[in-house]
Amino acid sequence: MCGRVWASRWLWALVLAVVVAEPAPSRASQRNWAQAMFAESGHDFGPVPRGAVVRHQFVMTNRLSEPVRILDVRASCGCTTGRALAEQVGPGQQAVIEAQMDTRNFVGVKATTLTVTLVTASGRQGEARLGVRSTILSDVVLNPGTLEFGTLSRDQEAELRLEIDRVGAPNWRIERMLASQRLSQAIEATLYESYRTGQGVGYVLVAKVRPDAAAGWIREEIQLRTNDPETPVVPIPVQLEVRGRLTATPALVSLGRAIPQARVLVRGSQPFAITAIEGAGEDLEVRGGGDGAKAVHVLTIAYRPQEAEGAGVSRRTLRIVTDLPGEPPVDVQAVLDPGA
Repeated sequence: MCGRVWASRWLWALVLAVVVAEPAPSRASQRNWAQAMFAESGHDFGPVPRGAVVRHQFVMTNRLSEPVRILDVRASCGCTTGRALAEQVGPGQQAVIEAQMDTRNFVGVKATTLTVTLVTASGRQGEARLGVRSTILSDVVLNPGTLEFGTLSRDQEAELRLEIDRVGAPNWRIERMLASQRLSQAIEATLYESYRTGQGVGYVLVAKVRPDAAAGWIREEIQLRTNDPETPVVPIPVQLEVRGRLTATPALVSLGRAIPQARVLVRGSQPFAITAIEGAGEDLEVRGGGDGAKAVHVLTIAYRPQEAEGAGVSRRTLRIVTDLPGEPPVDVQAVLDPGA
């Protein structure tokens, strides 16, 4: 009998020892699920001119079986900002966290961290840390560091100037200026040399909005290729929004079971009537817009997920047709997730 009691006590002691020895999940391991959603944990901009505003987009992929909400993006330094281009990310979906570094007040190596706070639909919270780093040059200076036109109406004229100074290198040259086709169709850019002395070189970049620029949002960059192998490219960020006579805000909505409807404002430069809305169906209904000519129409987009087997995330285009003469329809993109 005593042997049995002793053996039983020994067995329970062994089980207790195993339980005690099992380490509790650390806070770091709890954060790993959030960090694992990012393909890269850092980005080095390399050598950049002082005054430049540089941007990088970190892509986040939701690898969980439940939706994830981006609660907050905060930076460790005032020179860097971060923003999420989407708030809720369904399973298998992607979102972008954009990091922007302003180099006006620094020279040399500058490294900062963005902390992204995420929470799942079941309430689990985690953090991901994204590092950004640049080597800010003291001998290449931009003034200002970016071409920000803001929001313009179609046919509205706008022109910006940007100065590039290279100190201490009289043989330095900008050899080419490159831009995407979309940016070239919206902006006419001209570059000319303003001075060349024994102490340095200066250029001026003049950018004008084309009168026939298509309506939409542009956030790209002009690349200046130089003859300096250490700084072969000088990036010039360009930001511009051209509003046509007809706009829809927001132009992208994400809908699911948790958020089944969204409101969209359709604005015109003058009162107009909505004559048709294309792209709706049994699972996607659009209410409003049938009350005559107005300068602003309020539409409600309602999503009713169907119980089709294997249904996943889909994208639908809603085309809003109006009676504004010569104005093309305006589109609203709807991302539909029956599981969110």
